[in-house]
Amino acid sequence: MDFYTFVEGPLLWIVFIILAISIFCRLSFFFSSIIKSAGHKDVKSAYTVAMLGRSLVPFHMGTIKMPLYAALRYVFHVCLLVVPVWLSGHISLWEESRFEISWIELPDKWADWMTLVLLGLAAWFIIRRSLFKDIRVKSSIRDYFIILITALPFLTGWFLTHGTIDSLPFFGENITLIHMLTGEAMILMAAFLFCRTRIDTSKCIGCASCEIQCPTGTLETKDDAAKKQRIFKYSHYQCICCGECVKTCPEDAAELRHEVSIRRFFQAGAKHEIRAVELKACERCGALFAPVPQIEKVGKTFENDCLHFCPDCRKSNMGDYLKSLSPWHHSTKKSDNMTA
Repeated sequence: MDFYTFVEGPLLWIVFIILAISIFCRLSFFFSSIIKSAGHKDVKSAYTVAMLGRSLVPFHMGTIKMPLYAALRYVFHVCLLVVPVWLSGHISLWEESRFEISWIELPDKWADWMTLVLLGLAAWFIIRRSLFKDIRVKSSIRDYFIILITALPFLTGWFLTHGTIDSLPFFGENITLIHMLTGEAMILMAAFLFCRTRIDTSKCIGCASCEIQCPTGTLETKDDAAKKQRIFKYSHYQCICCGECVKTCPEDAAELRHEVSIRRFFQAGAKHEIRAVELKACERCGALFAPVPQIEKVGKTFENDCLHFCPDCRKSNMGDYLKSLSPWHHSTKKSDNMTA
């Protein structure tokens, strides 16, 4: 068996089997995580179905903050799904296979236009990450890698169907093999691809509004008195990418980002730490009551000693302050002085 035959046959089936196992496992982990998080719900089955529906048709609530960019991402993903599945050339391969199945084909002109749209958007996403400083500093090589691997099967598919590079010695002779390899690489990447919440530590003030709004309990916070920190934990299998955290975050610190991770795939029930914020101790009683970044931000617009006290001590301190302003307090203090 030569390499071309291996890529066309056994390797392709291995990749599809891995994808099928991945989908089955991820659905199983998703359902188990959602059922656990629905412990306080009256109807667990209805809640679980609703969460599955939101994950399959994710109306990203973060679109409210970035509507144009979100719309372009939706167009990109529609093209990413429709072209490979409904392309006439791919359907003919299924007709010739042992399964002998077929379905409605996408007109070739539509497939060409959708391919060009996807490639144009992929190029824009790469340029956007390179040009804009705020995005560039938060991006890693993996972010560029994901976009590139996604776009390559469409680029090689365009060259294959239109004969654009037939005159080039190596690429012209091996474009079919390159197209199959890039397509299999994209499928394999999809098996271990997660869209997960990230928190920009330079912006986050630890207010936990993201946790309060999270519909599935994906985000969880716990105040650790020993470490004097508020710990944010996250479960990627519980996340439905609804974007509630992005929408509600007052500091624009929460975002949804893609990540390829084999290690995360096998962490079915684990919640891992994504943020730790120092907690402020009350200057009167020593109790931990609020994140330090949050107090510092409030202190920039509202300067008062009460910011350094917990709610209980703040009430007591305010009572003492109001008492000191009352005429009765001054008259009592004056009479005490005269008696002394």
